Amino acid sequence: IIELIDQDTCLLTFMYASNVSGALLDAEKIVVEARKIKPDLYIVVDAVQHAPHGIIDVNKVPVDGINFAPYKFFGPRGFGIGYVSERLAKLPHNKLIAKPNDYWQLGSPAPAHFAAVTEVVNYVCWLGEQFITSTTKRELFVEGMTRIKLHERALMHAMLEGTENVEGLRHIDGINVYLDCKDLTKKDFIMAIGFDNVDYKKAVEYYEMNGVVTFERLLSSPYSSRMLESFGLKGSIRVSPIHCHNLKDIEKFLEVTKMLCQIQ
Repeated sequence: IIELIDQDTCLLTFMYASNVSGALLDAEKIVVEARKIKPDLYIVVDAVQHAPHGIIDVNKVPVDGINFAPYKFFGPRGFGIGYVSERLAKLPHNKLIAKPNDYWQLGSPAPAHFAAVTEVVNYVCWLGEQFITSTTKRELFVEGMTRIKLHERALMHAMLEGTENVEGLRHIDGINVYLDCKDLTKKDFIMAIGFDNVDYKKAVEYYEMNGVVTFERLLSSPYSSRMLESFGLKGSIRVSPIHCHNLKDIEKFLEVTKMLCQIQ
């Protein structure tokens, strides 16, 4: 990313985490190194994939814009949340003529959407309260997200290496774990897999018949094509559990996966 930046670059955008591989980019380092080249560079980050799995701190990662989608973590669909820095807020944008230059609202906000997101935040803070005592909501939220991240990492390890009851993805014949990452601290809980003998769409259908929801990512999809091409993949099956899953859920997924591998 840094090699692409020079004095003529006006805007840098990148994903906090890949929606295909789950790989986490070092956002803090990218911002620091990019602004060494051009201090006034505008930086906007897509955090839709990362927000349910990790902590976002615009003080540590001082970007100009960041966005995420509440539907990724039990919030309502059709609703997005974004942050803009003071200088980005003043750039030309659609606004009511009589309002200040940094005003972005075009009408009344939707209270129900904000209420739903507030309850999500309260839930994460409740998780934090199980481990620390604090009256600061931010501290509780950070602790809750930290516990979510640790739980998901443990489940991710079980999915890859297996348990005493079932083999993991790395050890099942007939399956490919694309873009595998040995250091799980550098990855959110997303798996990209494929089968030797079953195409992506049929595999997703088979999973669903057995009570497991996955998604195919194909070159024909505008959401996936650029990333798949960059990885040299024709497609993949995306497996994206979240923190409310447990070890039994992972074992069931692995059992269904092994059955899929045995289809001729």
